Amino acid sequence: MNGFDLTINNLLETAVMNNGDQKIVYMDRSLTYKEFYKNAMNLSKNLIKIGVNRKDVIAVIDYDSLMYMYGYYSIPMIGAVMHTVNIRYPPEIIFYTMQRADDSYIMIDEVFMDLIVKNAAYLNFIKGIIVNSKDHKHFDINIPVYYFDDLLKDSDLEFKEPDENDTATLFFTSGTTGLPKGVSFTHRQLVLHSIASIGALSNEPIKYNINDVVMPLVPMFHVHAWGIPYTSIMNGIKYVLPGKYDIPRILETMNKEKVSMSAMVPTILYMLISDKNAKQLLQDLNLKVIIGGAALSRGLAERARAYGIDVVSGYGMSETAPILTLAVYNRKVINKSDEEKFEFRLKTGIPIPMVSLRVVNNNKDVENNGKEIGEIIVRAPWLTNGYIKDKEKSEELWKDGWLHTGDLAVIDEYGYIKIVDREKDAIKSGGEFIPSLILEDLISTIQGVNEVAVVAKADDKWGERPVAFINGNASLDEIKIKMSEFVDTGRIAKFWVPDDFIFVNEMPKTSTGKIDKKVLRDKLR
Repeated sequence: MNGFDLTINNLLETAVMNNGDQKIVYMDRSLTYKEFYKNAMNLSKNLIKIGVNRKDVIAVIDYDSLMYMYGYYSIPMIGAVMHTVNIRYPPEIIFYTMQRADDSYIMIDEVFMDLIVKNAAYLNFIKGIIVNSKDHKHFDINIPVYYFDDLLKDSDLEFKEPDENDTATLFFTSGTTGLPKGVSFTHRQLVLHSIASIGALSNEPIKYNINDVVMPLVPMFHVHAWGIPYTSIMNGIKYVLPGKYDIPRILETMNKEKVSMSAMVPTILYMLISDKNAKQLLQDLNLKVIIGGAALSRGLAERARAYGIDVVSGYGMSETAPILTLAVYNRKVINKSDEEKFEFRLKTGIPIPMVSLRVVNNNKDVENNGKEIGEIIVRAPWLTNGYIKDKEKSEELWKDGWLHTGDLAVIDEYGYIKIVDREKDAIKSGGEFIPSLILEDLISTIQGVNEVAVVAKADDKWGERPVAFINGNASLDEIKIKMSEFVDTGRIAKFWVPDDFIFVNEMPKTSTGKIDKKVLRDKLR
């Protein structure tokens, strides 16, 4: 021990020391970093008083609230582990993840307590429930209940700080096949991830700094909300919590608080700019948005640009804490024209500091020609060691000492990665790959196309053929004309053109807001 480990405790303490008067905003409440720190310390101490021990796992069940923000800090600061529960899972999967995580306590908002009360028989492993209830509502449950605001009261308890190699967080992947798999991360990993992320985010076109106001629209249960609760506080940035996602209210809050920075999946961006008041409320914010979780299509990026929004792609996974790449500018592209640089923002990006990334085909690195396809494999100091209680899948993840992402990509001459498909989503027709993400990117630029997803259907002759699902009011004739133009201009090969275009009123979504291609493939079957 060197007296100053890489822990969440020290991350928060130095942030308060440097920017104690900076604000955290939630609904109609605003508090300074200094006030937040005092309350977080009290919560840590009072968690110990009610019986929470080091290494105990506390499940957090809530929307993106101030209580959740406290959980990000107070729980790990006493050596306990925060389990961010995916509230969009069905109940049986929620309880499966809680059992597999070995949860001992639950920190929960009262709006979710009905779920717990009705299923108390399945929760005999829970020692106590911490409920956020203004009126201290009574709950008919045979498990000790504590009230969140009581645990913010002053306490003079002393506690031993954790070691930087202690587990701080865990959660379960949002994969669309099979049962969710659990991953965990240490204090050291989260602090290193935060430092590297800040280094990358400081580059153009993001230039994330103390003058920004951030309002992330990434659920706090999902991969540390992409690390933003840690990177933003570490960087002294005003933080606005969105609560339950309500697009009209979020737009009003963005305008009121002068939000300049956000992060979200493409679906949320689409919903924001489709709101009737979006133009009025967003146009003067100079909003910068990091898009991750799914590919940023050209059509969506161009629509966002018309609203004065600067969009930048990012990439990561549940297994990687999550950030691996950001589409910021390196020295090779920084002096290009604005229009040329816009093209680079649509790519998957370049590795952030301390990420070693390769794209390999048959165990050999692909050429930097933007054409040869391979799988992304990575190493970094903050990657999960493996899946909780799943040795076989862990060994598969870390085959040959590299984390295998399952994402297929190309690298261009400037060193920028562009994902062209997931291995599980890849379309192989006549022995050749058809990159679904490239097709989706082009189709998204056709007027009247709101959302698009390209998936494979079985074919007796070719093995697989592409089919495009489209949400929007574009005509089939116009789409076919445009696809012919893409072929004639050499942007795609003729055999890439989907065999069919299926129009849907709504795209199926995963629990994290991505288009669920598994459901679409099932429709084809």
